[in-house]
Amino acid sequence: MEHGLWQRCRGVAESIPLPEPFGIPELTEALALLRGRPIELMPLSGPEHSPCGVLISTDRADYIGYPADTTALHQQHIVLHEIGHLLCGHTGGSGPSTAVPAALTTQLSEELVRRVLGRSGYTERQEQEAELVASLALQRALHRPCSTAVGQLADQVGRLRAVFGRPSRRGTARRG
Repeated sequence: MEHGLWQRCRGVAESIPLPEPFGIPELTEALALLRGRPIELMPLSGPEHSPCGVLISTDRADYIGYPADTTALHQQHIVLHEIGHLLCGHTGGSGPSTAVPAALTTQLSEELVRRVLGRSGYTERQEQEAELVASLALQRALHRPCSTAVGQLADQVGRLRAVFGRPSRRGTARRG
């Protein structure tokens, strides 16, 4: 992988405001506030070979569709991949998409879905960028110390010590 691609993706991934604790709804809310436009998450169910995720940007909002029937970790990666496309400024290519998730037409107008998916083909480089951004952001989210949890644990230990005190080492031997 070329160095320039890696550097660009690392910069984008590091710019993502990861909430603590990490959660996709909280992340998309923070990004929406930063960007000044709504991001709506849409769980999708569809045929086995339909696209994993989909990003549709309209005049009103950005819509991220992800499969409802996969693990939470996989859903996080898929949503972060679509966020990668969004933050990298990717626009689709010219080839029409053949797989239209049925849930899209129930949540958005059929005409809009056809128009947007008609330009959904990303280049190989754009897919590499989105995938790398997703992987780096997820790694950052899952491998950072959670100061909130550490602080809560320290508070709990402090309360336990206050109640029970520290065991004394003197006089603990039993006499028979």
